[in-house]
Amino acid sequence: MALFSHGLYDQDPSFTPLFRLLDEFDKYSREARGSSERPRHGGRNRASTFNPRFDVRETDSTYELYGELPGIDRDKINIEFTDSQSLVIRGRAEHTYGATVENGGAHDQPKEPTGSGEESSSQEKTKRPFEKFWVRERPVGEFARAFNFPSRVDLDSVSASLNNGVLSLVVPKAKKHEVRRITIA
Repeated sequence: MALFSHGLYDQDPSFTPLFRLLDEFDKYSREARGSSERPRHGGRNRASTFNPRFDVRETDSTYELYGELPGIDRDKINIEFTDSQSLVIRGRAEHTYGATVENGGAHDQPKEPTGSGEESSSQEKTKRPFEKFWVRERPVGEFARAFNFPSRVDLDSVSASLNNGVLSLVVPKAKKHEVRRITIA
């Protein structure tokens, strides 16, 4: 996932081709793995995936990430550093509709009767009533976003909070390594 937004292209045109190439490669690799935002035909049984939107801001001493994760509980979000400069945020979105939970499966089709017209009493008990979605715009399923920081970060001082569906992460930059000169005695 690209750390920098397309707005960076306008600031320094010399890096424009590089950032576009990286974004296109990222998009291609997600599609090749089958993790595009919309499932392909026949993808009803596969787990749905989506990419939440994040804003990334750099200050003198920190990197700040703000991600839209509406309706996702804290315990469904996992944040970890895979190395000293790479952060991965994973999670799962599920939505409740009445008594059913939507988690990427196909709950919008009526259950067809089996057999020649008469259903057994066990099938009647498990049969769900007809339901049909007219619009489905809320993301459901799993997500994973990775961010690579351009400089070292202080892993022990990272803080995260989730308020009103916005995940906020503050990642302090590591103190600059100072050159120490050793005198020979």
